Amino acid sequence: MRDDFSNKTKDTLAKRVAWRCSFPGCGRLTIGPGHKDSSDTVNLGEAAHINAASSNGPRFDETMTSEQRKSIDNGIWMCRHHARMIDSDYFNYSSATLKQWKRLAEDETYRLLKELERGEIKQPTTLIAIGQEIVFEGIWKAVNNGNWIFEVEQFILGNENKLIDFNNSHNNNLERYIVIETQGDGRVIKGELNWEFVDGKYQISLKVEDKSPRTTPYGMKDLSHKFEIENGDLKLVEGEECAKQTIMLTLSTDFGDMWYSPSFGSFFSAYYWAFKDNQELLLRLFKLEITRLISIPHQDSFDKEKRPPLDFINRVIDIKIANIEIANYQIPIQLRLEWGDGKLWEDVIGVYIKPKEEITAHNNVYKTLARFVKDGTI
Repeated sequence: MRDDFSNKTKDTLAKRVAWRCSFPGCGRLTIGPGHKDSSDTVNLGEAAHINAASSNGPRFDETMTSEQRKSIDNGIWMCRHHARMIDSDYFNYSSATLKQWKRLAEDETYRLLKELERGEIKQPTTLIAIGQEIVFEGIWKAVNNGNWIFEVEQFILGNENKLIDFNNSHNNNLERYIVIETQGDGRVIKGELNWEFVDGKYQISLKVEDKSPRTTPYGMKDLSHKFEIENGDLKLVEGEECAKQTIMLTLSTDFGDMWYSPSFGSFFSAYYWAFKDNQELLLRLFKLEITRLISIPHQDSFDKEKRPPLDFINRVIDIKIANIEIANYQIPIQLRLEWGDGKLWEDVIGVYIKPKEEITAHNNVYKTLARFVKDGTI
């Protein structure tokens, strides 16, 4: 049974964006005069569900009630082309991204209606990482034919100089990537990163490669990291238990610590020491970092195929820290994930945090964060 919108909800969704498509960069008018007679109108828009109206639909959330699925909060108005696109290619369009786009479209409509200056409306932002040295709060501006456009609100890591010099300083394709917090996805950048200074803000445009393939954890096998003995042999962990162990080991390994795989590991320890006093931002950076690990390929000497270390995860749904203080060199992190086949998984893992004085400088990210840990300046 589908939880469809009422006609009143559909009408309200359309009116709140002046009957224009909410897909960034589109803004297509979806209603106008027909030609049957002087009272005829044609509607080429749709009230699309953010989370599916029925099971097995795009972005279906089993935790939602029927009333929540058919409420106006679960809808976004789009032209028919983009309504079909977000559903047919739903792994590329997360519910968090659609909610942000809805808010942006409504805010822009309100601005135009009231003739307000853009700066008087606080528009929703998302964290965006470009390569290893740039993280900023940004706003989706447009998505056209694989070209993504963002406006920089403020830099969290790096600065405008890093942005301007990006094409010259990043020759390795595995360092040329973009990761988007709300989208829960990352892509390798195709070609050059372009920027321009518009109305006092940097605007970035770039083309991206196709999304990295996702797998599932069910066939995974590995030795227990605790070196447990079972029936006289080292114990094997399999399936989701092996996936849990792989996530823990990946997040607990400092980026660059493994000589045979210099692009393996995470920035969790450095992020923790730099931002532990701002838990909200820290959680967002952790989510961004896991997203990098599930979507950006890397390569080590034992595996000729370039693939993301955590490619059995499709998306990070939620992340929480039960206790920000370190105990036994770890912090407990509660993860709610979506496997590559869409199945939801939730558990708590312990992530090892390297002592602050042992943070190493394998790359410029660590140099920047180590400096922040020391004197509080990026």
